[in-house]
Amino acid sequence: MKLVSVIVLAYKSAKTIAQTLDSIKNQTYQNIELIITDDCSPDHTVEETQRWLADNEGALPKMRLVTTQQNTGIPGNINRALKYAQGAYVKLIAADDYMARDAVAEYVKFCEKNPKVIPIAKVHLFSDDNVGETVDFEAVENYCKRCYEFAAETDYKKQYRMLLKQNCIVAPSGSFYPIEIIQKLGGYDERYRWFEDYPMNLKIMHEGYRCGLIHRELIYYRISGGSITASQQMRLKKTEMRLFFRERMFYMMQAGMGWEAVKQLKYWVQIAFKR
Repeated sequence: MKLVSVIVLAYKSAKTIAQTLDSIKNQTYQNIELIITDDCSPDHTVEETQRWLADNEGALPKMRLVTTQQNTGIPGNINRALKYAQGAYVKLIAADDYMARDAVAEYVKFCEKNPKVIPIAKVHLFSDDNVGETVDFEAVENYCKRCYEFAAETDYKKQYRMLLKQNCIVAPSGSFYPIEIIQKLGGYDERYRWFEDYPMNLKIMHEGYRCGLIHRELIYYRISGGSITASQQMRLKKTEMRLFFRERMFYMMQAGMGWEAVKQLKYWVQIAFKR
């Protein structure tokens, strides 16, 4: 039974992290190395985590809490944990989501049967009490459906082109990788502070991997209330713009998507001059 490193990404997660950690402790697949990495939370996330670790000492073969004195963003938070990861596979999960009891077992079984295929599982959407009234669940569900259609595509070139055109992977549904490919790529790119999954998945597919669909809801994905401000939206757009100019445009050219690259170039030039 291969060791799996489950990395819990925590930030302001004091109210939810115990549920996430319980779902990992209760996995049917028990050869798990648990690494919780906190990105300088201003609340009591670290204290809640320390309390859980003390109460559940010995529940898993290896358990560790990694902290930092300054907030570095999602990629930096992951990379801190990766320094300690010794598993054959790495599973990332946010500290406000949780897993089905056999999630890790299903991911491992899929990977062992399908070398160089990254598993994409279905997700179960949920929200806290009253939050659902302010969340557009239909929009999120439609995005998830596009993700599943992408993952079900068996033609590598077609699937790669789909990902080059736009991000079509729901982060909680994937994020289970052979550690060797993450190490080969040098970990997560910390230039993209506000997202981690799209740059990594582009690089992994560029290396010849493709994605495959697990037809089961293995991850419970918490949808939070509240709207994204205009400044936050622009910050995310600027980050994606940098990804386009640094990497994605060249990947598109190599894949014979020159016209699509030109169309997107015009859009990102406009974004570059916005404030």
